[in-house]
Amino acid sequence: MKNINKELFSLILMVTSGMLILGLAISMLYAILLVWRMDYGLWYVLGYLPLCTVMLMMSKRSKNPMVNFLYRVITLPLRMITGFIPVALPYFVLQIHLFIYLFVSAALPLSFFVLDKIAKVSDLKITTYIYLIVTFIVITATMMNKQVKHLTYLFSPVRLYRTNIVKRLEFNQLTDYFLSENNIKFIIYFCYFLYLLVFNLFTFQEHSFYSNPLMDRAILQSFITFLALERLISNLKELDFKPSGMLKLLLTSITGDAKVVQNKE
Repeated sequence: MKNINKELFSLILMVTSGMLILGLAISMLYAILLVWRMDYGLWYVLGYLPLCTVMLMMSKRSKNPMVNFLYRVITLPLRMITGFIPVALPYFVLQIHLFIYLFVSAALPLSFFVLDKIAKVSDLKITTYIYLIVTFIVITATMMNKQVKHLTYLFSPVRLYRTNIVKRLEFNQLTDYFLSENNIKFIIYFCYFLYLLVFNLFTFQEHSFYSNPLMDRAILQSFITFLALERLISNLKELDFKPSGMLKLLLTSITGDAKVVQNKE
């Protein structure tokens, strides 16, 4: 019970901190945009950095408390940004890698959808496309975890910036742990859970989440297909079946003599 509470607390802490970091990032961007859109906003931004440099030099040379106070007040926005980046960077990298991971998983079924629409090979309805696309995305994301992660690292923007900070933070190990097969399954189950929650609320209110009720059924059927496939693979791993053993039993049944089979071996 203690381990469950510990993991649940850690999960809540990570989600909450991630939401706070995202909110702070949006707030900072909004504040920068407000300054940028002001009259002479560009000049304010260009003049702020030299002012911070001058104040830094003055604070180092002067022992005056007033100068140090002005330095801290003037450079507060810059220090907030520079202090925020190292804390937020791992969260942003994980979000970027998760987005790339899902994009790679969706690339193949979406490509077939676009090509089929252009070439008009089949005459499938949009609900059938949705069922096939969602089903193939979740299957690819879980069954081809290693291959999709390899492509994620290949297209990751982190590879373009091999700085000392990036090397020190071990983003590859962090992403490997985050994008493991079990974690991806958890994310998929969680998304399906949220969708089922919303879908049931709309259903009990006699409404449809989409304009076409078959859209809801397409996603629900994709979830059922995913569950069936996962249970099939899980049972297959636990299955004690060997073709050689089955062949031995078949020969024994045909000949009626187990010694014949043993002599052939």
